[in-house]
Amino acid sequence: MQHYFIDKPHAETDFFEFSDTVLGYELCFRSCDSIFSNHKIDDGSRALLNAIAKNEELAGFGLDLGCGLGVIGISLIKHFGVKMEMIDINNTAVNLTKQNLIKNNVQHSAIAYYSDGFKNINNNYDFIVTNPPIKTGKVLLFDLMEGAFNHLKQNAPLILVIRKNHGMESLKKHLIELFDNCEIIARDKGYYILKSIKK
Repeated sequence: MQHYFIDKPHAETDFFEFSDTVLGYELCFRSCDSIFSNHKIDDGSRALLNAIAKNEELAGFGLDLGCGLGVIGISLIKHFGVKMEMIDINNTAVNLTKQNLIKNNVQHSAIAYYSDGFKNINNNYDFIVTNPPIKTGKVLLFDLMEGAFNHLKQNAPLILVIRKNHGMESLKKHLIELFDNCEIIARDKGYYILKSIKK
């Protein structure tokens, strides 16, 4: 099975657009079938965004780790007025995010680029948010968490979403080992929103 984080060739007919509402904003996205959450904003990302909007006051310069179509980063720019970097291992996703930044009039507040995890990243961030790629497996997932820790500023949060049955407990345990803290800031239809702060 070919997963959404693996690039494949596309014809122009593979692409389409959809609109969806999140955090009260009507957003438009150019998409294609091989990208995660390709026809609507997925429930996990929506739960993550709702929890952040309700519980957090994000400011400054953030990272959308595994941006896909750009849903999370674009929504946070709209809601908080932050600046974002948005990365993905899938070049098609990166190109679509660049187009979606323009479509939603936030192209001056973000850049999107290819990175395999944190390999192309040189910055440190005021916050990192992610709907992580669970299908990559635990080893790579834990590597991403460690990369996030290394690229956060002091007192900056990592906030992510994961389903309980997709390894929430083991990921929470790893985050506690890594950050020395992890709290569940929200639960929503089987999704858990986890937050760790770099002390």
